[in-house]
Amino acid sequence: MRTKQALKNVVYSLLLQLITAISGLIIPRFFIALYGSSTNGLVSSIGQFISCMGLVEAGIAAAGTVALYFPISENDNKTISSIVSAARKFYLRSGLIFAFLVAILVFAYPFVVSNEISDVAFIRWMIIVLSVNGLVDYFFLGKYRILLQADQHGYIISAAQIMGVVVTMIASIILMEMQFSALFVKIVAAVVYLLRSVAVAIYVRKHYPLIGFYEKPNFEAFGQRWAALLHQIVGLIVTNTDIVVLTLMLPQNALMIVSVYTVYNLVASALQGLMTSISNGLGSGFGEVIARDEKEVLEKSFSNYEYVFFGLIFTVYTCMASLMYPFIGLYSSSFSDGEQYLNWALVVLFTLTGLLQAVRLPGLTIICAAGHYRQTRGRAVFEAVINLSVSIVLVRPLGIVGVLIGTCASYAYRTSDVIIYNAKHFLPNSLKKTGLRIFRNALVSVGLVLAAIRFVPSEISNWLVWFGWAILDGIIVVSVMAVVNYIAEPEELKALLKRVKGLVHR
Repeated sequence: MRTKQALKNVVYSLLLQLITAISGLIIPRFFIALYGSSTNGLVSSIGQFISCMGLVEAGIAAAGTVALYFPISENDNKTISSIVSAARKFYLRSGLIFAFLVAILVFAYPFVVSNEISDVAFIRWMIIVLSVNGLVDYFFLGKYRILLQADQHGYIISAAQIMGVVVTMIASIILMEMQFSALFVKIVAAVVYLLRSVAVAIYVRKHYPLIGFYEKPNFEAFGQRWAALLHQIVGLIVTNTDIVVLTLMLPQNALMIVSVYTVYNLVASALQGLMTSISNGLGSGFGEVIARDEKEVLEKSFSNYEYVFFGLIFTVYTCMASLMYPFIGLYSSSFSDGEQYLNWALVVLFTLTGLLQAVRLPGLTIICAAGHYRQTRGRAVFEAVINLSVSIVLVRPLGIVGVLIGTCASYAYRTSDVIIYNAKHFLPNSLKKTGLRIFRNALVSVGLVLAAIRFVPSEISNWLVWFGWAILDGIIVVSVMAVVNYIAEPEELKALLKRVKGLVHR
């Protein structure tokens, strides 16, 4: 049952990430071509500030999800109700704080970018519209989401999001083709988000009739909330502050540079989303295994998961390194300032940051499923310190390259630490195996990238030709990676095939 639910979560998450990636690549191209790089940079910059204000969520989701694993496995509806009731109250408080911070941003932010965009009313209304998603989460959706995630029904949220993304993409393209304002396009997207949240709420109310959201709250179940918040702070710093640093630290053309960063990050974040969706889809399953103290099941399942996951991420990022430069060239060809977007250093650094972050995901899945937030908070803080300090020092002389070097440095430290911590506390025999898997896949990946750079043209005339090269490169990379990993660990592939066969049979 766990395998079946995990597979459904992974499949829906992957489908969501794929559709989100397609939407994330198509809409900005229309947006930049119609409204310009500065407006695109403005929207991206505001979005990052709002993401940072998401810290007021204060670890509610992470702590609540971990707290629900055991009572859900025991069908203890009374305890479940007390936990989600507490989550509801926490989210209401967070929502009020978030609304206050949005008001501050509405007042102060226009002064930060006044040298590039002078329409203060436009900027302020854009902030209000872009903050709607956060307000809906805190005041309405959050309590339902943690219940579905803990009960391995996260695919319901993914399904609602898939429909929302598709509707938003189609509506946005139509509106932009009809020359509607950028603000109106974002208003429509906010309305769609509200409607899909209502759909999730209706599902929960119908399928969990015995769960009460207004029972006596169990606040003690959220004992790890502040430790989880610390990890959220670190996560925001290392993944979401690059644009904030660029906006605040660069003396001129900040929004233009933010737009360049955003276009590269469209590809990087899409791939990272695909990788993260897999680990998130499996997290609740591992959480149940840990809660039941099934150590042998955990060891075998994790080894197989890591084996497959490492092969996948090194395949994906090898292709990214080989194909991203000609992709950016084609993507920016319709921009009036398209030449500003081409930079080999950014290709290398975005690929490296994505790979370093993805390598930690298997170990991080176990740490989060076990709820080890308090135990790892010092390590997380040090990662944030590395990221911010290096980025701030290097952003003025190096621009985007400087903040990416800061990100790479922090990821290199924290990824190594996660692997070591996981081996020490949960899987004592995994360190050597994990190290060999990383070394093996990295060696093959470097060889394939060097070969691809030599043969794949850096300038490609049209999308059809690019897709042709992408298919050829993908076939070669997948084949080589699969053969090498099978030769190195044939038993792991056999175990994977056995799991798939059993699932299909059921």
